[in-house]
Amino acid sequence: MSVSRTSIYAALWLPRFQLQAALRAWPDTPRGPLAVLDSDLTQSPAEAEKKGHVLHANPQAERAGIAAGMTPSQALARCHGLILRHRHPEEEMRAHADLLRCASHWTPHYESTAPGLCVMEVSRVRNMRGRLEASGANMRQWLAQCGLQAQVGFAGNLDMACLAARAATDVLVLQEQEKEGSETTLLHQLPLAVLQPSANVTEVLQLWGIRTLAELIKLPRADIAARLGMEGATLWDMAAGGRERLLRLVRPEVAYREVMELEYPVESLEPLLFLLRRMLDSLCGRLAEAWLVACEEKLTLKFENDEVHERSIQLAEPTRHAELLLRVLHTHLDGLTTASPIRVVTLELTASAPDARQSQLFQRGLRNPNRFAETLTQLEALLGAGNVGRPILLPSRRPGAFVLKNQVEVEAPVPALLSKDDTPLPEESITHGLPLRWRRPPCQITVQMNGGLPAAMLIPEGRLEIVQTNPCNLLSGDWWDRHAWQREIWEVAASNGALYQIAREKQGWVLDGMFG
Repeated sequence: MSVSRTSIYAALWLPRFQLQAALRAWPDTPRGPLAVLDSDLTQSPAEAEKKGHVLHANPQAERAGIAAGMTPSQALARCHGLILRHRHPEEEMRAHADLLRCASHWTPHYESTAPGLCVMEVSRVRNMRGRLEASGANMRQWLAQCGLQAQVGFAGNLDMACLAARAATDVLVLQEQEKEGSETTLLHQLPLAVLQPSANVTEVLQLWGIRTLAELIKLPRADIAARLGMEGATLWDMAAGGRERLLRLVRPEVAYREVMELEYPVESLEPLLFLLRRMLDSLCGRLAEAWLVACEEKLTLKFENDEVHERSIQLAEPTRHAELLLRVLHTHLDGLTTASPIRVVTLELTASAPDARQSQLFQRGLRNPNRFAETLTQLEALLGAGNVGRPILLPSRRPGAFVLKNQVEVEAPVPALLSKDDTPLPEESITHGLPLRWRRPPCQITVQMNGGLPAAMLIPEGRLEIVQTNPCNLLSGDWWDRHAWQREIWEVAASNGALYQIAREKQGWVLDGMFG
């Protein structure tokens, strides 16, 4: 493989990545044989001993016979002075962030290939072509200042750059040879381990006598794929020169956030709304330039007494209209009372892609979802949290089992499909009884029994004699958990001529409602 005159890729690789991160987390670790386990700090020592395995070992431990995949007991039996450390996920994230930060110093065109591995496209970096080794040394020096040991590889495509980094001692450049296509090129002399095959495939290739990339590509690709499957075909492709693909570029996340420290504290709503409108105009302009919309607003107010008020408001429909966003904030601030003036105002918008939806032919959507959501918010402020919404029936036979779902868009009902054997009943055979007007919530009552039948009841309207009863209905459900319930339902006729439905539950008698 030769480096193209138009494409140069550099790969930064941190060997024994998890081990290096653990050493950064515990810098006072004694020198000597050291290994890192694939268990993290959240696991107990007994669990780590049972489930953990050696992930990486330093050169001293490897010379003592420590290899990846060993259990802690096996590793300690091989090397009595071995020091074991757990993985440190937080430090691994910080180390990988330092790796990406190093790449960003050289070019904006880089990708986060894998933990501890980063690939850059450096063809357009000034004065890079004739100074690849020196540039690689500078990259290693930059990472060394962060406490990381890196290997750098340069090649003409991404896969080859990664292989060069894994095969390098410090910096390795795969470039054109005097005899193009010769089997003695540096690429073909690389050991098979740079491809990082699985243990099973490695064992098979060793039995075949395959030790280098040149020996692997001498075998027919079709035969390799037939015997080793997809992994074998992928290894052969990488050994033959790698695959051409585009970089998955890393782009820093843009924060749509405005912070305003006030010279004079704000004590009323009108000047605060004026400041919020200015901040929204700026943020919405930035959203429009990126062809994005806001799906959430986060408002933070810091007062003179150091108290902080935070509120995240989910928008019913993503938008970048400053007037609509301000109206949502205005609705929230109307009911806010503060003990001291406002000193700092912070407003942050969560960006998202515009929502492109196509409605059904006979389905009508809301004309203004944000206005409807604002109305729901005002109703909830009057009636209390959780008391406004659309009732959604729960999958239970318990009467009145529902939840309130405070959502704007009404989901289209799914039509019930009849099988070929099912035929709808004729309307003549369907009888309609009196409707039951439920009391929400059911009220507690007192019932007097006579001979196992309700004889009288005391309801909020007064005492009523029961003149007639229908046989009771027994309902129960959820008997398998702590929410088990059972009801004894009676339909009764009272002395005042009204028909009632009463029920006996575990807590006592309740009045469900009145018929008619």
